[in-house]
Amino acid sequence: MKINLLFIGLISFLMTSFQVKSEAQEFGDYYLKNRLLNTKSFTIEVIEAMPETEYMYKPANDVRTFTALASHVLYSIEWNIALMKNKPIKWQPGDENRFSRQQLVEYANNEFNNLIEFVASAKASPELTEKIVDVLNHNAHHRGQMITYLRIKGITPPEYR
Repeated sequence: MKINLLFIGLISFLMTSFQVKSEAQEFGDYYLKNRLLNTKSFTIEVIEAMPETEYMYKPANDVRTFTALASHVLYSIEWNIALMKNKPIKWQPGDENRFSRQQLVEYANNEFNNLIEFVASAKASPELTEKIVDVLNHNAHHRGQMITYLRIKGITPPEYR
């Protein structure tokens, strides 16, 4: 009887351990998906916060305009997706000041959707995770610059959720 209870306890423990591991893996995927979705929506909110009449604003001569910062962030996503697919493209962003607000929002939606789709279909690996974190950090860095531009112009930036 004691052996049967011990055996049942051991089996229950092992099943619980596997279930916890499975839930942790799902949580990891869920967190990454939410992080990408939150970054997408926050980046678009920041792009939309600046009046389009101020898109060429830059606080100093030797820095990018607001629209160029947004363009740079979005092109870097496109460039990094190609790199992660082992189909690198040359860094040729073109005129970073060429976009209207609507075009930047569409570009942001397209590139973030492409990134989310790629991540959802890619095989998990430390290298992939590192590259995604690099993309998110790069986005946050330049989005922070865009937020500074908003503040200089007296515009309260959106809050990250």
